[in-house]
Amino acid sequence: MTKFSVQERADRVRFFIPEDHLPALRYLPWGTSLDGWNRRNVRLLDVKSGLSRHIVRFVESGGRRYAVKETSEPSARRELACYHRLRRMGIPTLSPVGVVVRYDGRVTVETRIGRQHQDRCTGFLVTELMEKVLPDSFLFRRAFTRENRNRIWDTVIRLFVELHANGVYWGDASLANMLISFSTGVVPEVGRRTRLQAVLADAETVEIRPSVSDTLRLSDVEFFLESMQWNEADLKASGIVRDPLITRDDRHYLLGHYTELYAVELEMRSFELITHIDVDRLLGNFDAKGYGRLLLKHINEHKWYLSERTGRDVPLAEAAEDWYAHIFRPVCGVFNDYGLPGHFPDKTASSLYVEIMEHKYFMSQKEKRDVGLVAALGDYATRFAPQETVQRTFGDIIRAVTSLFRGDQREGNIYLS
Repeated sequence: MTKFSVQERADRVRFFIPEDHLPALRYLPWGTSLDGWNRRNVRLLDVKSGLSRHIVRFVESGGRRYAVKETSEPSARRELACYHRLRRMGIPTLSPVGVVVRYDGRVTVETRIGRQHQDRCTGFLVTELMEKVLPDSFLFRRAFTRENRNRIWDTVIRLFVELHANGVYWGDASLANMLISFSTGVVPEVGRRTRLQAVLADAETVEIRPSVSDTLRLSDVEFFLESMQWNEADLKASGIVRDPLITRDDRHYLLGHYTELYAVELEMRSFELITHIDVDRLLGNFDAKGYGRLLLKHINEHKWYLSERTGRDVPLAEAAEDWYAHIFRPVCGVFNDYGLPGHFPDKTASSLYVEIMEHKYFMSQKEKRDVGLVAALGDYATRFAPQETVQRTFGDIIRAVTSLFRGDQREGNIYLS
């Protein structure tokens, strides 16, 4: 747990900051408004950022880089707490540091029961600057082709899906309130890959609920679409862009793809409940609706196979564990050993597995028998790997998979059927 140091300076500035950040932040001029920091010998950074209702400054101090947002004390504390909760859910956000509060004296307020005296304070929310990010104001300076548009939209959609599936209503969704980062992470059974990721960069209006209704989910997405028109007007006025930022095709793509990926997320969670398999950690996220159904069908086939072999009704969760250990991982390991994901850069080993199993299903339907995984893999190679070098790779993979399952002496092996 982060250990906070609560300290107060002589000028009535209090720090709710982790101890390791305090030396870098303690002696900044918190006694003045952020809009005057350029006159106070502060090393300000020239960081591109979106429009904000609040004054935000980017500083370097003590060898560390921070974003400082000036707001009220309650708002700063609430937003800090939201960031911590969102990050515990696994949702990508800014990296929160802490809150600095400046006491500004007392103010007299007229109420129904007479004059009341209240403390007046200014709150500063401090976050760490992220590396390798593209704010909205910079995205459109690049060649914003259709391919680039869809890549950006895909990152935005994934963020919406993660939020809504975890019961989070944003309420102020816009490109100005997010960053697009280059994130490197581990893809199950493949290794490390770099991809674009949308990061929530303003949690002021976030509401965390038990669930988000369909009305609120679509409201978030519709608000984002509307905000793109405001962005367009601002960027055109500044001379950055001339063409529309979001077209009718973009709107259809965003709404349609969001609806699809949200359904995929629900299917993935249902699959996890039934099988007790952590998809994100062990398989990799499903690419399309129906992947969970296909994997569950295959696990049920494996359940039947295990039950026949052992003479007892094997529970589904046990069959899923055995399937993962003795089928999925070895097959994906073969794919990875021969560099198959490199020939299909938009697919993971797990998505290739699902597609080959789907191909196996349709072949079996056509031939009215279970053709087996090896035969399906060979046919998949012939149809979808046109390059000769890739087909040779598939030949090696087929031999490796065949050897893998021939080494399994259990009776009734369904994979070499």
